[in-house]
Order: sequence, then C-alpha cells, then structure tokens
Amino acid sequence: MDALVVCANPTVRAYLEVALEMEGYRTTSFTETGEALQYLKEHTPDLIVLDEESKGELSAMDLAWRIKRVRRLKHVPVVVLTPTNDERTRIAAKLARVDRLITKPLKGGEFRAFARQTREVDPRD
Repeated sequence: MDALVVCANPTVRAYLEVALEMEGYRTTSFTETGEALQYLKEHTPDLIVLDEESKGELSAMDLAWRIKRVRRLKHVPVVVLTPTNDERTRIAAKLARVDRLITKPLKGGEFRAFARQTREVDPRD
C-alpha cells in the first residue's frame, strides 16, 4: 500500500511517515502541493495526507478538490490535517470531498486508527 504525504513541516512530515509505515504503507512525501500534483499525474496512491499548512501554488483543499475530480483518483481517501476545525474549514473540506479532517496537534492514536481503517477497506472493491 502506498501513501502520499504533503507537508512542509519536517517534524510533522517525519511523524506522518513513521506512523504510516507502522501501518504498512510505503510513503512518498513532498513539501509543496505542486510537486504532489505532478506526482499524481503518474501515480495512484492508496491514501493521501495533506497538511493544510503545506506550501505551494495550491492550498491543501484545492489539491483535494482536484484529486477528487480525477476518475482514477476519486476513490483514494484524502485526509487533511488542519490547525483549525471551525465551520469554514469543515465546509471547505466538504466541498473538496475530503474524507477526513484531523485537527493538529496530531494525536497518534487518531491518525494511526484512520490509516489502519483505510488500509483495511479498499474503496476500489
């Protein structure tokens, strides 16, 4: 199983990589959304993790919106890490078809449980 991580913070990115690897994922990571968009033109990961504080030409929500409109990628679970869980963020996530919002700071158990659940249920079946 492959996971794509887009996160500019090296500490958070390293944590996500380790947590995902503990759940059986091979990770590919980028710091900028544009790099991830290029990667997704040729790759189909099993899980995509976007940090709302990522850098790049697109916001994490914009990238999620684009991902969910590609036939090959629309069933790939997308989780967005956000520093705020206000109504505006929840509405933006719903419009972008984000599968899960997780508020930072991350709690290891919540993120790993989501990764584990995603690994166990393949939406393409």
